[in-house]
Amino acid sequence: MKNFDIVIIGGGPAGTMAALTAADVGLSVLLVERDNVIGNPVRCAEGVDEKGLSEFFEPDFSWIASEITGYSLVAPDGTVVDINIGGYKGFILERQIFDRMIAEKAAAKGAAIMTSVEAVGMSDYNNNSRTVNLKSDEREWSVKAGIVVVADGVESRAARWAGLKTNTVLHDMETGAQATLAGIDVDPHVFKMYFTGEYAPGGYAWVFPKGSNTANVGLGISGDYAKKKSPKKHLDEFLAHYFPDSSIVGRTFGGISCSGGIKKIFTDGVMVAGDAAHMANPITGGGIINSMIAGKLAAETAFETLKKGKTGESALKVYAKRCDKRFGKMNRRFYRLKEGIFTISDDRLNEIAREIISLPKEKRTPVRILKSALFKQPSLLHVLAKVTF
Repeated sequence: MKNFDIVIIGGGPAGTMAALTAADVGLSVLLVERDNVIGNPVRCAEGVDEKGLSEFFEPDFSWIASEITGYSLVAPDGTVVDINIGGYKGFILERQIFDRMIAEKAAAKGAAIMTSVEAVGMSDYNNNSRTVNLKSDEREWSVKAGIVVVADGVESRAARWAGLKTNTVLHDMETGAQATLAGIDVDPHVFKMYFTGEYAPGGYAWVFPKGSNTANVGLGISGDYAKKKSPKKHLDEFLAHYFPDSSIVGRTFGGISCSGGIKKIFTDGVMVAGDAAHMANPITGGGIINSMIAGKLAAETAFETLKKGKTGESALKVYAKRCDKRFGKMNRRFYRLKEGIFTISDDRLNEIAREIISLPKEKRTPVRILKSALFKQPSLLHVLAKVTF
């Protein structure tokens, strides 16, 4: 049985970033990904902000499809509100290339990367380590890990093997459908969010451009509504209304937990990161940067605790504190705001759009819009005052 300082389950942004960080400080690393290719399939709108991305990598247009400098909201009646986002800049990634890039950097630092390998079980914590059981088409075997980083996505099983609860109630599970459209006329530097109970109840729809005539167009709806009509059906109706002559060159379906985070993200010898820990922003569903932050923090915590020879629960609680400081507290605030925003009627959304569009653009800020949306919910205005964008 091979021994590793750190075994990482899952090859998305959280897992690959954990592998790169751990390998960079000299830990022995194994990352296993059950799919055949790192970065595929893409179940993501692929958007990130420049500030978050630049913490890790300088933007490189070999894995960036579009640079975003504008942001618009579209009301149910079709009113388009251009938002003042100051000097904000974002990017639409090519996730297949981006994720693989991180994995390749990790491998260059000495990490072992294995695809088409599934983690199928994990032992109890014993003698400062856990055993992870692995399976491929050819064989089954086990490896020993001082630390296990669980980053196996929203359908995570591995965290439950360690006794951590990762289930999501139906209300907080955003079920999504997305199509990559070609042959459409879109501004390559502006992304749009559509709030409409007709097409995206309990969520929103989006258009993330990937060039002047290509875009990721999708929607996420609360599980409360998905049981009544599938996200695919909602998306088909949305596309027929807004993009009737488009060509669909790709489709993807999936879910994202918008719960604000699981209660506990660590236990003896285990840390949970990314979608497995429900780390996505509860309003937008965006989780790439938070996942990368968590992966890096998990690897840094692993390095510190392994150096001291203590990898039990009490030693790993610092990981949760660090995640909380970076994004955890903010996600819980966003969750409370989400609960207020996604219950607003279409008629009220249309009123808000008309109110905001009457203002000069410099005053059409995200905070101003949210204040209008939440003015009848004073408790949420107090939450909004603590939120940063």
